[in-house]
Amino acid sequence: MTTNKHFFNKNILYFVAIFFVLIVLARIVYSYNKVEAYQLQYAKKEAQSLKDYSMVHRKYYQNLYIDEIIPLNEKSLQGLPAYSSREISSIFSEQNNFDIRVKTVSDRARNPKNTADKLEMQAINYLKANQTVHEYFDDSDEKTYQYAYALRIEQKCLLCHGEKRKAPVFIQEKYDKSYNYKLGEVRGIVSIQLPKETLNKFFSHFFYSSVVYDALLLFLLFTFIMYLLYKFKSINGLLEAKVNIKTLEILKNNENLEKLLITDRLTNLLNRQKLIEDVASSIDSSSRHLALLNIDRFKEINDFYGHVIADKILQEIADLLASTCKGTVYKLPSDEFAIYTTNEITSKEFQERISAVIKMINETKFNIEEYSIYVSISCGVASNIKPLILKADMALQKAKATRVDLNVYDNSISVENTIKNNIKGLSLLKKSIAEDRIVPYFQAIYNLKTSKIEKYECLARIIKNDGSVVAPYFFLDIAMKSKLYPAVTKSMIKKSFAYFEDKEYEFSINISIEDVLHVETTEFIFDALSHFKNPQKVVFEILESEKVENYEELEEFILKVKDFGCKVAIDDFGSGYSNFSHIMNLHVDYLKIDASLVKNILVDENSRKITQTIINFAHNLGLKTIAEYVEDEESLKLLQEMQSDYAQGYIIHKPSESIVS
Repeated sequence: MTTNKHFFNKNILYFVAIFFVLIVLARIVYSYNKVEAYQLQYAKKEAQSLKDYSMVHRKYYQNLYIDEIIPLNEKSLQGLPAYSSREISSIFSEQNNFDIRVKTVSDRARNPKNTADKLEMQAINYLKANQTVHEYFDDSDEKTYQYAYALRIEQKCLLCHGEKRKAPVFIQEKYDKSYNYKLGEVRGIVSIQLPKETLNKFFSHFFYSSVVYDALLLFLLFTFIMYLLYKFKSINGLLEAKVNIKTLEILKNNENLEKLLITDRLTNLLNRQKLIEDVASSIDSSSRHLALLNIDRFKEINDFYGHVIADKILQEIADLLASTCKGTVYKLPSDEFAIYTTNEITSKEFQERISAVIKMINETKFNIEEYSIYVSISCGVASNIKPLILKADMALQKAKATRVDLNVYDNSISVENTIKNNIKGLSLLKKSIAEDRIVPYFQAIYNLKTSKIEKYECLARIIKNDGSVVAPYFFLDIAMKSKLYPAVTKSMIKKSFAYFEDKEYEFSINISIEDVLHVETTEFIFDALSHFKNPQKVVFEILESEKVENYEELEEFILKVKDFGCKVAIDDFGSGYSNFSHIMNLHVDYLKIDASLVKNILVDENSRKITQTIINFAHNLGLKTIAEYVEDEESLKLLQEMQSDYAQGYIIHKPSESIVS
């Protein structure tokens, strides 16, 4: 009886050992296949990311030449993407860790160095044969992953690649090939070649570590089993427990490899790759909500406090989001985070939750080493729309451009339309400056105490050739970004001074912080004031914003214009960035209460309270208040009761080319 029991125990132990060996072998095969799949996926997505960056860089510089911001000539030819991409790609290929080669090549290259090799010719021939296909990826070569993106001839390309006789003369003289292309024809490719050997080394490290660890466990287990067999002890239950523990450890080891590929190392949050996978895998879900959060002016934090402090801020924000958000939190490249959920909630509920998260971060003081640092967040939200990540990013870009905390995607947001409108607006602005078509329109400012019009604000307009009037909404932001704003300011000062030369009214002109910091503009202002016979009638309206980094320069400008007898107003006070403490030191005369408050004083108690606070604050400092955007009699009457000094809006006077007679 005893002998049979021992025989039975030994057979069970042999069976368990063999079974465990098979499991380990299966895990090794599975790990190998999984690493292989990840390597292929990584190669393709890395190539696509590099292509996206290369194409954005390429189109940006093409537009500089197309818009004639950079003239196309023999000297500037080296800046064209087709010329410069070879040098840039060569340097990049030498310096990146994976020895990735990014090139722009062709089967009819003007520069022999840009001639396609064998793998690249296969890609070019494939893309030529498949006109609707833009990308090509091939892993059949023994040494290289080949990715290609088709560069097809567009209208703008025909200038240099159409008929040779129509090309610029210096191009005809310099090159004798790569002409006579047609629209849509493949001129070349963006070629991205990733060496398999380098990637194999990178990914094999994880696989070999797993194999060694598994083999070590197997060896230890076999040693233990042989000892048990030698001693003929009944340890069936113990052996089963050991097998389960070791199997779990092996699984965990492989899970660590997978986790490494989808985890941000700094914050331990899931990364962008995992976000893309999660969004793709839940594409059929009935409820999908994504928020992209960007830390405003994070580069300034990096530059001022250093990368160590900046990284700690990212870690603390990551911990804050992970501990408070109900959705999945991701750390994206640079200073961005994402929150994604497929929970069955409405878009409005998701937006309210994100708004609360933004408010919490904006109000949090991050105490790091000896510093106390506040940050602010811009956020774009998209819900139940495809492609979800792109739409959320478009909403984020609009939030940053319009300086709001949170922006929700809708169909009115279009990057393509924005670019077209900006190009169109820039062309109109340049032409209007050249033809002196920027003119002042005037809006009356009403004294609520005397019930009389006593002042006017001068507002910039463009008069087009057909007589139509273009409002500043369509060109002032473009003027700021294109550095044409000083020309607008100078035109407004010159024409407003001339119009009010013989009039008794006080008049105000808007100037920006950029104007105050622009030496040429301030010198123009001081010179104009020195030749104007009644400078005491001039009021300069300044918009205080987060762009003010040195209040001493602003205060110096204000003191200089006050020496001429001018007055100063702070525009849009109460708009979200209003520094009460600095107002006391700037020696201003007027606070213009922001339209966002005034237009809601009849329906919103908070707007009414803030407006009253600003009025009381101004009066305590001996300043006058001007309420903007007064649109109805009820608001006008309420502002009189609140003791505002002046009012301005359509109920009083719409902006026009002349003052009220």
